[in-house]
Amino acid sequence: MRSRRKRRLLAGLLIGAGIGAALCMAFGLNLLSGVQLQSSDFLFKASNLNRSIEQEGKVVIVAIDDRSLDQLGHFPSWSRSYHADLIDVLAEAEARIVVFDILFSEPTPGDEQLARSLEEAENVILPLAYSAPQYMSTGTGESVGVGTFIRPLSLFEQYALALGHANLLPDEDGVVRKLPLAIDSGEDYEPALSLAAVAKYLRRPQIIESPIENNRMSFASRSIPLDDANGMLINYTCSPADGGDLASFKTVSFVDALRGEIDPSVFHDKLVVVGATASALGDTFWTPTGQMMNGVEIHANAIHTILAGDFLRPAPFNVTIALIMVLALLCSLVVLRLRVLWATLLTFSICAVYLLVAFTFFDKGIMLNLVYPPLAIIGTFVGLTLFNITSERSEKKEMARTFGRYISPPVVDKILTALEKDELKLGGQQQEATVAFADVRGFTGMSENMQPEELVRVLNIYLSTVIQAVLNHGGMVNKFGGDSVMAIWNAPTLCEEHALSATKAAIDIQRAVKDLQEREAELPKMDFGIGINTGKVVAGNMGSEDRLEYSVVGDAVNIAARITSLAEAGKVWISSGTYELVKDYVVAKPLEPFVVKGKREPIVAYDVLDINEESVG
Repeated sequence: MRSRRKRRLLAGLLIGAGIGAALCMAFGLNLLSGVQLQSSDFLFKASNLNRSIEQEGKVVIVAIDDRSLDQLGHFPSWSRSYHADLIDVLAEAEARIVVFDILFSEPTPGDEQLARSLEEAENVILPLAYSAPQYMSTGTGESVGVGTFIRPLSLFEQYALALGHANLLPDEDGVVRKLPLAIDSGEDYEPALSLAAVAKYLRRPQIIESPIENNRMSFASRSIPLDDANGMLINYTCSPADGGDLASFKTVSFVDALRGEIDPSVFHDKLVVVGATASALGDTFWTPTGQMMNGVEIHANAIHTILAGDFLRPAPFNVTIALIMVLALLCSLVVLRLRVLWATLLTFSICAVYLLVAFTFFDKGIMLNLVYPPLAIIGTFVGLTLFNITSERSEKKEMARTFGRYISPPVVDKILTALEKDELKLGGQQQEATVAFADVRGFTGMSENMQPEELVRVLNIYLSTVIQAVLNHGGMVNKFGGDSVMAIWNAPTLCEEHALSATKAAIDIQRAVKDLQEREAELPKMDFGIGINTGKVVAGNMGSEDRLEYSVVGDAVNIAARITSLAEAGKVWISSGTYELVKDYVVAKPLEPFVVKGKREPIVAYDVLDINEESVG
């Protein structure tokens, strides 16, 4: 049993390791990439549920909202003087940096006034837009990609404090989780609008201070983690601007700021971002928080991420691989060593703990993979549960097939159930049972006159007849004593009419032996004397922890053995205790009381002649 369990444990661990290895391979090939992206959003959503909303005092949004359009007209028809006047208002309020998320690439009325305001303010950062490369074929069959930047008018660019691209980087599902912090222009890198804004807000002499190495950018004592496309994950910490008091960034209406209706202290020494939030302008994107945000709000979040140094980075590849394998093996041990209910509860607990750990690390800026490690837990649980079911069924069939040759099916089921629950332990309990012995008469003389091989062959033929009769009547063949058989009824499984079942089995044995001798005349004769007694016994597992045997002991067993020793060949003798339970169903005659060793009082027994079939029904 122990060796079987060890083999099963080893096989289960190998299966768990195989499941983990398959998931590691899938992770390495970046399968389920869309699911991985969406699962990472869960960290933002769950985190935002418990995050206290705090006003970000360094960043203010001036929103071109619906009210501004209602009062100033259709946005494309606005004069650039509106933006010039806003710059003047912000300069008077002593805003430190003003960032426009509006591309001034075409000439319109009021350009000269806007240029003068830019020149006087000396703190305005303007955007440019990157157009993705168009691939063209060359004469050699190669494809060359040429990307272009749409820049503001040179009239404005010459007076801008800095330029930065305003491109966002939606993933394949359209959600903006990151933005390219630097885009290669062929000769140099163009920084993101947010990076330029923070650099000038911190009064850095350069925006891109050092080359990007090992997917990291060193900036103002910060190490910004990037992906292969120089994309920086945005650590969203705010609700949309229309969230009112729930918005993390102070947001004011363009028209209110333009008309001087906002307290100048709101803008003093602040980083002010100007952009569209009006629904009609359509500058909205889905974010991992589960909410849509305007471009200006996303840029404000990116600015805050860099300014606060609150960067996010995926867990290293090797860490994820290790987590997958460790969790797969841990779950393997849980499923293989515990019962189904406990294994299920503990498996879900492991998943819950992993999620809590993921939330904890997310707060520290590390995004654990929420697809493959949980899949390792669930996949291993399902796989090994199926393995357990298949193995247990196979083992149960094999054990039932083996035990079934000696024990009735109900007894086999009880033993196997006890094995499954690990309840086969030393100890017993007192209960009423019927015990029968069948002993070969004259066996010693036969053994002297027959070859050992022939003796065993003949004995097995007769014992097979005995065993079959016991099993047919729901008994348990408990043990063999060379030329004798001990059988039990009402233990370990209950049998309502155990005394009658034992008596009927004994009669059938004697009939079957006679039929066998008549059919096979050449077979040496072996006759059995059978004794039966009913009484209190102690039934249970006996032996040692390493070698158990289910049996019964007690005075009732000894009396059955004594009666058997005196029973004549071909006879079935039962004790008075058994007779009282079966007297209405058998034809029997009383025997002369006899004294047996170890008993002071004579034993009263009965010779069962036949079963009263009419009474039995």
